[in-house]
Amino acid sequence: MKRTWLILVVVLGCSSSASAPEEYAEPQLAAVAANPEGVAYPTDSIGIVARRTGRKGDRIPNFTFSGYPASDRAGGLKTIALANYYDPKATRHRILHLVGVASWCPICRGEAEDLKKVQAELPARGVVTLMVMLNGNTNGFGPSVDEVGTWMTRYDTRFDFGIDVRARKLGTMGVEGVPWNVLVDTRTMEILFAGAGAPSDVLAFVDAGLDVVKKIPPSYPLPE
Repeated sequence: MKRTWLILVVVLGCSSSASAPEEYAEPQLAAVAANPEGVAYPTDSIGIVARRTGRKGDRIPNFTFSGYPASDRAGGLKTIALANYYDPKATRHRILHLVGVASWCPICRGEAEDLKKVQAELPARGVVTLMVMLNGNTNGFGPSVDEVGTWMTRYDTRFDFGIDVRARKLGTMGVEGVPWNVLVDTRTMEILFAGAGAPSDVLAFVDAGLDVVKKIPPSYPLPE
């Protein structure tokens, strides 16, 4: 899979600050076991390893986040589950692009600006985007709900947006830095790529993932 990347990585810290805004208090979210069509999210081969030559990728865990579907804040925070994106027949989309960001991170801001420019083109390509904020304006701390709102307004986000305070969930995937970019084949929820850094060309990055989906059969059996 061809990738074009900026060789810049900002590592997540683990510090906190007494002057930082109040972190979002994440509630205990109920599991979402099935996709919108009622098909159960697969429970086999769950892991964190991306596809490599000669090895299929693990299926990404069915994480749930508090967030804003389609960046719509009017109805308040709702549950966003990766099960929402599971699409074995590829009727809604083919690739999930998950981006973990921190508002203190300049590279994250650059990728958000790039996504802002192309976000209207992605659904027609078969790409669904989920951005998840891991830290706020202080390295290793937050985010607060206000920091999330400010970011969404600044970059005019229209895609799904989640909150994962201090990467407590995505951190289990071994997040090494931000931005953290993941491509998932939504037919099987197989991880095609996961890594720190920002693609130098967002469209080229997701198109490479789409090319894999187009040319390579699913790595796992599809439900009948």
